Amino acid sequence: MFSVPELRHAQKYPFSPIARRVVQESGFTLDDVSDAVLHRARAMVAAAFSEQSYKPRIETFPEILRNEIMAFPAAKIIVSLMGRFELYRKFSLMLSNSVFNYLAEEKNEVLIDMASDLKLRFDLCDETQCFAEVSFVDYLRPELDEKFMKLVNQRVSSGKVLLTRNDFARLLAVIAAQGLRDSLPLKVEKVPLRFADVAKAVEQEFSSSVRQRFSRTDFGKIAPESFPPCMSKIYSDLAAGVNVNHSGRFAIATFMNSIGMDRERIVGLFSATPNFNERLTR
Repeated sequence: MFSVPELRHAQKYPFSPIARRVVQESGFTLDDVSDAVLHRARAMVAAAFSEQSYKPRIETFPEILRNEIMAFPAAKIIVSLMGRFELYRKFSLMLSNSVFNYLAEEKNEVLIDMASDLKLRFDLCDETQCFAEVSFVDYLRPELDEKFMKLVNQRVSSGKVLLTRNDFARLLAVIAAQGLRDSLPLKVEKVPLRFADVAKAVEQEFSSSVRQRFSRTDFGKIAPESFPPCMSKIYSDLAAGVNVNHSGRFAIATFMNSIGMDRERIVGLFSATPNFNERLTR
């Protein structure tokens, strides 16, 4: 039996050792997933593609906590069935933001234990403005999409990155999200039809939300849904924040400019990319 605090920790940090133990000892199988767990899994995925935070407040009910814990691996299956790279990124980003928000409220001991679980090497600092110091190699382990986390914007000394408590928590959250992103997609052979039905329904919602954001009402006479397939693919990737390669960016920028799309709208589309540089884009 797991205590409520243990279940609470597992629910907040679904990649943690205690969360894996809860899932393993439950005898979790896809055929036995309850409607309640599948409902929560769908809510997680929906929150990810709509870029909303997912932070349910469940404090004392063991059964509900267990449902939330089981919902995470179920959500990974749904995301894998959808097969959308941009959703892998959004799902991982949602986890990163959720973990960071939780860690910000934890005691220092929890952050230290979390770093150990994530195999992050660090040393605690003695000075007021530094909580922990991490080597360059360990700091650059995950993909650092946020500009403020780039190495050039950090305090460094003798090969170490000096981090405040807030920045240390953010790094832990990013490493956890990187682990999730690297694990996707899962192998999804012989998945129960119920999962496929949920994946299809969420896929339709996701596609509808993208079309709604970038409909012809946004661009006057220019209708993205009428783009040639190759341009449509690059366009949807950019809109979803995918890190499109240089040749793809050049092709879509040239195409949109040639059909008369306003320059500011083109720049606005590129601004969703993780390494957006306004000067280079213009």
